[in-house]
Amino acid sequence: MQRLFVFMLFFAPGIFAQTYALRGTLVTPDEVIENGVLLVRNGKIVEAGKMVTISEGTPEVDTGGFIYPGLIDLHNHITWNAHPRWSPGVRTSNRYEWQAMDSYAISLSGPQAKVRSVADCDLERFGEVKALVWGETTVTGSLLKDCSRGLARNLDYGNDFGKESAQYRVFPFELKPEDEASVRLALKNGTPVLMHLAEGTDASATRELRMARAHAYLSPGLIIIHGVGLTERDFDELGKMEVGLVWSPRSNIELYGRTANVAAAQKYIVIAIAPDWSPSGSSGMIPELHYAAIWNDQQTPPIFTAKQLVQMATSNPAKLARIDDEVGRLAKNFLADYVVIRRGSRNDPYESLIYSSTEDILLVSVNGRPLFGDESLMRKVNPPAKLESVLVCGVPKTLDMSDSDDGKGITFASTLQRLGDVFNFFKLPLSDFCR
Repeated sequence: MQRLFVFMLFFAPGIFAQTYALRGTLVTPDEVIENGVLLVRNGKIVEAGKMVTISEGTPEVDTGGFIYPGLIDLHNHITWNAHPRWSPGVRTSNRYEWQAMDSYAISLSGPQAKVRSVADCDLERFGEVKALVWGETTVTGSLLKDCSRGLARNLDYGNDFGKESAQYRVFPFELKPEDEASVRLALKNGTPVLMHLAEGTDASATRELRMARAHAYLSPGLIIIHGVGLTERDFDELGKMEVGLVWSPRSNIELYGRTANVAAAQKYIVIAIAPDWSPSGSSGMIPELHYAAIWNDQQTPPIFTAKQLVQMATSNPAKLARIDDEVGRLAKNFLADYVVIRRGSRNDPYESLIYSSTEDILLVSVNGRPLFGDESLMRKVNPPAKLESVLVCGVPKTLDMSDSDDGKGITFASTLQRLGDVFNFFKLPLSDFCR
């Protein structure tokens, strides 16, 4: 009990101790509730539905839009997302090929090491803001730093759920014996392990499933990232073991020319979607959903519905990460992590999220506290907020960074200034939120 208390004390984000009601179309995401109400108190959802009793004096905000659960990103590399797009110039057969290229060392891994040596928290903060900008309220791939606290929730380091942190293993076959043992122990104890596996199209990529089996990694709680080289027979086996898949189509197609066989995978396992990283993937969850939807429309017949794609960004990753009792849905007693999208030309609520632009993203909240969005709506929900203006893909938006870095409140302006100075010093290009 004492250990759990210490975990909560140091890792839980600041509670937004206010009560308010949002009106709009709720996308739970399993159902659509027109003219619904999301009642929030002290960072949690009190009620979510059509017939919600609102006490006298409770502030009511009519969003005029669609309200979704916050998006959950199970595959990212947060500190790399300040770097611009990169391509190996040719299709590669596996990740070991492009990671061995001189152009990768010159354009990405070398610069990343230089910048991280002097500005690691600035990279982390930039990456988390970039995640929030695209509707992400829970992320993976963060640094073990105080700068991982106070913005998005972090699954891999202090996951903000009062549970053991998920393990995030990029190179699962290069671990020390004690780290290998910790992976097996985590799975045995019911802690999720995210593992890059079968990333590529050749024999070396497909062989990794056999290696995972030999290392005794294949068990409930394992979440495979990529899985490009896996077959339907493989997914059948993995489904029986309750292993999940994180799908990153844009990065897969740009690097390898194809992505995972999700048509087969969906028959057997739970699939989540995630952007990987900005250099070869998408700038965030919504752009990745958009890419996946266009890819899906080109399949005959299409594999997923728009509703299924939205579930792959909300309730599915929550289930895989074993946090589906707290996030991933708009439901009573869940954490008040949500995204509000403008009601535009598309009446379908699922497509409205998938095809939304920066201008359409009105509000992104973690723990009931609006952290990004349009100033007018941010002020209505949290009038005393310390808001900071920011241009996102040419569109004026606002941020609340007052709780960043474990409550230090380091601003985005100072983050951008610091990164700009460091990138300029090393003569490197700095990315933005659009790429």
